[in-house]
Amino acid sequence: MNQPAVPGTILKGKYRILRYIGGGGSAWVYQVEELPAGSGRLWALKELRPQTDDRTQQAANEKLFEQEARLLRDLDHPAIPDIADYFEEQGRAYLVMEFVWGESLEKRLEKANAPLLETEVLRWAIQLCDALEYLHGRQPPIIFRDLKPSNIMVNNTGQVMLIDFGIARTFKVGKKRDTIAMGSENYAAPEQWGKGQTDARSDVYALGATLYHLLANLAPTPAFLPSEPLPLANYNQAVSRPTVTLIEKAMARDRAKRFQSIVEMRRALVAALPADEQLAAMAQTATARGSQPAPQPVPGRPGGAGNAAPFPAKTERPGAAVAASPIRPAAVPPAREKPAPPATAPCPACKRPNRAGARFCVGCGQSLQPLRPAVLRVVEPVRAAWEMPIARSPILLGRVSEAEEYRPDFDMAFYDDGGYVSRRHAQITRDASGYLISDLGSSNGTLLNGYLLLPNRLYRLRNGDRFKVGLVVIEFRMR
Repeated sequence: MNQPAVPGTILKGKYRILRYIGGGGSAWVYQVEELPAGSGRLWALKELRPQTDDRTQQAANEKLFEQEARLLRDLDHPAIPDIADYFEEQGRAYLVMEFVWGESLEKRLEKANAPLLETEVLRWAIQLCDALEYLHGRQPPIIFRDLKPSNIMVNNTGQVMLIDFGIARTFKVGKKRDTIAMGSENYAAPEQWGKGQTDARSDVYALGATLYHLLANLAPTPAFLPSEPLPLANYNQAVSRPTVTLIEKAMARDRAKRFQSIVEMRRALVAALPADEQLAAMAQTATARGSQPAPQPVPGRPGGAGNAAPFPAKTERPGAAVAASPIRPAAVPPAREKPAPPATAPCPACKRPNRAGARFCVGCGQSLQPLRPAVLRVVEPVRAAWEMPIARSPILLGRVSEAEEYRPDFDMAFYDDGGYVSRRHAQITRDASGYLISDLGSSNGTLLNGYLLLPNRLYRLRNGDRFKVGLVVIEFRMR
């Protein structure tokens, strides 16, 4: 059954599932306790998800899952979870590893709904450099290849942990390209899209893209698009110039122009910190797990690696006393004036009245305020989840053609194995009142909210509209 296991399920006769934590594209993760109950051992259990009926594809997924287990088995670093077990049961594969008390940086961004603090982000990045330096220093070197906010956990003390080694690989000298081009669209370096073998500089790019996302609250555009990401200052002008510069260098499309090692990038990160924090950062080095103090079990809670102390109970201040207060008659509240009806403003397009301060007309969707920045959010295929800002007008959507001089701003060839997208398929333009889309006479047409557009006619885009080009569904969003 293609559903997560229920709490109480016992696997291998020794791991009882306590709760389902979450799942990604290929796996489910649970919190489990090691039997006998009360032994104090809590683990994270990762189950390979049976996501396809294609036996060849499923075999490839199982191979990657086993590869992750082999990689983790031999690693020993404070920012990399320990592995406890790997086994198969009833045709499914399971990986048991250290349970990390904390939350992902992706969750931190969701809660903040705003860019994160620069100094805190730099501290996390320096820790990540220590972990990546350890991986790159292995023989052969290990390239993580999937660094992104959702794969970085942070606990309440600020310690970061790298999770999900599913597509990490060892570097092979003399090999021109990776066997499988894999990565997450927003964070993968250009060479990960079948253009070369990934090396340490690929992780440099991913770390730069991750920092961009944390400080802009918007993921950068994928490296396979011809358009460069918008400058970080467009989203967060509070970021210091040294930090902006190092992120731009880390994300250079040409890897010869990036930091040539994670150690070099770490030096730049330390230099970008405030002066009073640089000495402490320079003293921070990656230490072997054996030198770390052993975590102590928390009374009343199963102990083991990764357990975090509970929040202390509230106590009265010493000597504090509750003073008796005399009973007073309740004051009679003054009579409230009847509120004035809300002001309205007519829509310049359809003349319908709208509440004062409304951003869009409730009737026709016309923008009622100065034109705001807009993004194109890819929502299908499901594995794609990134945004492209509309930085200029017009923006051309189509396929790259080497025989012609133009290059589309949004090259859709990556998602168009069937050839549904024309070389000049659709175009988005901007005028004083908003954004418009037009189909450029494409072979298979463009759908807007399910309706086929007539070629070479302008249609106004409203916030939340979805249009389909080939097999790609894109949502238009105003910021």
